[in-house]
Amino acid sequence: MSATSTQHLPDPGLRDRFHRRALEHQRPLSTVTTAYTVVAFLCMVGARNLVGAPAAPLAYRLLCALVLLLLVLAIPAAKSPWLFGAIGVAYMQVLLAGLALNIAGLAQPLLWVLPALVAIPVCAAPLWLTPAHFFIGSALFYAAAFALLPGEAHPHDVDVVMGMWIVAIGVPTSIVFHFAFYRFRRNHFLLENQLAELAATDPLTGLQNRRAFVKQAERRLDAIMPDVQVSAIFLDLDNFKSLNDRCGHAIGDHALHQVAQVLMDETTGNDSVSRFGGEEFAVLLHDGLDRALQLAERLRVAIAAIERPDGSLTASFGVAEHRHGESIMVLLDRADEALLRAKHSGRNRVCAARALPLETLRRVASDAHEEGGEESERGAAQRYRWEDFYLISHFQPLYSLSHQKQVGFEALLRGEKDDGTLVPPAVMFAPKPSNDESALDRASHAVHLGNACRALPGDAWLFLNILPATFIADGYADRLATIVRSAGFETERVILEILESHGGSVDDMSRAAALYREYGFLIAVDDFGAGQSNLDRLLRIRPDLVKLDGELIRATTHGTEQPILPKLVSLLHQAGMLVVVEGVETTDELILAVESNVDFAQGYLLGRPAAEIAPPESVHRQIDEAFDVIAQGRAHQHALFESEVEPYRIALRIAADVLLAGTIVDDAFATLATFERCISCFILDASGRQIGHEVPGPAWSKEGASLHPVANPRDARWDHRPYFRNAVLLPGVTVTSNPYLSLASGRPCIAVTLALQLATGRAVIGVELDWAELGLPWPAGE
Repeated sequence: MSATSTQHLPDPGLRDRFHRRALEHQRPLSTVTTAYTVVAFLCMVGARNLVGAPAAPLAYRLLCALVLLLLVLAIPAAKSPWLFGAIGVAYMQVLLAGLALNIAGLAQPLLWVLPALVAIPVCAAPLWLTPAHFFIGSALFYAAAFALLPGEAHPHDVDVVMGMWIVAIGVPTSIVFHFAFYRFRRNHFLLENQLAELAATDPLTGLQNRRAFVKQAERRLDAIMPDVQVSAIFLDLDNFKSLNDRCGHAIGDHALHQVAQVLMDETTGNDSVSRFGGEEFAVLLHDGLDRALQLAERLRVAIAAIERPDGSLTASFGVAEHRHGESIMVLLDRADEALLRAKHSGRNRVCAARALPLETLRRVASDAHEEGGEESERGAAQRYRWEDFYLISHFQPLYSLSHQKQVGFEALLRGEKDDGTLVPPAVMFAPKPSNDESALDRASHAVHLGNACRALPGDAWLFLNILPATFIADGYADRLATIVRSAGFETERVILEILESHGGSVDDMSRAAALYREYGFLIAVDDFGAGQSNLDRLLRIRPDLVKLDGELIRATTHGTEQPILPKLVSLLHQAGMLVVVEGVETTDELILAVESNVDFAQGYLLGRPAAEIAPPESVHRQIDEAFDVIAQGRAHQHALFESEVEPYRIALRIAADVLLAGTIVDDAFATLATFERCISCFILDASGRQIGHEVPGPAWSKEGASLHPVANPRDARWDHRPYFRNAVLLPGVTVTSNPYLSLASGRPCIAVTLALQLATGRAVIGVELDWAELGLPWPAGE
């Protein structure tokens, strides 16, 4: 029987699993059976006390019962077959000792023990897990029985009868029972094992199928220690569908079988290998990323040596290292992401999963610590591998125009090839099917923070671009705060620039902005004036700074070509936001930024993006010179403007004197109405409504026809206009307004007005001047 067992279970590992599986099944039955035997023994002790013959002390017999009970309680705790067998042997020896004590002093002890000598081995036979246990336990039982039981004189026929019961009935029956149950358990286990293997095996390749692979991987990941490295390799055969389509599925199946053989040859018994589905395969190995990449490269070369009718078989690989607490599916998803990059970057290659931003930052800190000292803090910029190039940081300075100094640096992501040349941004940021824009965005934050702690002055702001999708991602505010602190930064020194050109839900961004502010971050809206930017988004997000798109500094009003920047900056300041203007490339644009009361400026004129921070002294001089130019130009501009409008002031005062003398309106304005830029002369009453008709001038004919519904000034009241209010505040003084867009004419105009007391009451007289011609001076305050 032992030989038969070995023949069916040749694998020691399989035999061991069978015995352990049998142990799981036997524990409940053995516990119940032995417990019942304890009860039977106590009944026998009770029956013995009813006999008047001398007996062994009751305490000894009850002690045997107690030991038997303890052995029963030990059965559920038995973790190995040998321990289970040892408990069985001990149980039978103690039971025999109890029987010997119980029959001591009896006249015919064999009548008491013969049934037990037959029944106990027979009943115990199915409970022994292995033949070895059975033979050892039974032999020791009979040897102890003949040694312990008293050998009193009895007739020869009694010996014959006892031998017949034991040898002819007890021993053969126990042998049959044991091996019958053993064979039943073995066949059940083999069937169960075969079904499990069929359920867990891919029938074509013989590898694990997906379900079995995931289940086994989950058990392994749950059992590993935190310091143990585990990696996953995900591979996909390139252009496999074309092989099936051109050559047939039989050729394709053969190729899959060859790939499976390569995987089995290159991996060890401790690795899990699976056909994950179709032409996809997965490997889980107890090694770090570097060793997994080496294995993947060996597999790639080996698979590339497999011939197919139309060339050679190739495969693309994605490799990821397990992170603590990560599930198998998340690990495989990261490996799959790397596989997609391998596919889209040319196939037949190995790509590694990208590191988390926090891991990247820790690598920065670790490298700096190993290098040590001031030299490491101000050493060369760190590079981080991303696809087939490195990620590096370039910093572009921002200047406070009022303070005339660097106050911050915008971090810009760049790609660098192995030879040191830069990857064109159009290539680096080109949309790709495998490109996870948010992943690159998050990685850039750790890269920039790692390099900023080395390159930036200690009191400067760091401007980080952030995509709306990243900005509103759940938990990223907390994660980014952790990364910032790990870099040795304060969150108060980090300004997050939301890229307005990428859109996003304004409600989500508004809620996210409030959360980031709780961590101490400042918020900026980038590229205002491009994409989906508008004032409503600004007023709901409430950024601390607004970065104006570079085109806005060059934008002008229609007709007069006057810059709109001053008015826009004034509007944003009134909304409580500081203003940064980008794209300052010329001295004239710098002067305009200063003149427009811009808070901060950046651009190629002030500093190009670079890995190293350039000395700011020359820029300080440029800004200072811009202030000087503005101071000088303001006086000149004022003089030009005054010289242009002074004749109209004089003529208006003359017209006022004539009106006060009682001259009619047409005659009073006759001279003023002949001036070149005069659109019309008018009189407004105390409520701002026009009195009588206006007197047209030479510029009247230029009136825009498209504004006919509002072209008649007599239909409106104008006391809300600054030119009316200022005149009323300064009666008797001619007041000149700033340029405004006239509703009556649809053109930029200037009004010269004067408040006086007519016989009919207080009035304001004035002249509206056409100020749309290019080259006309504007007030210095505009």
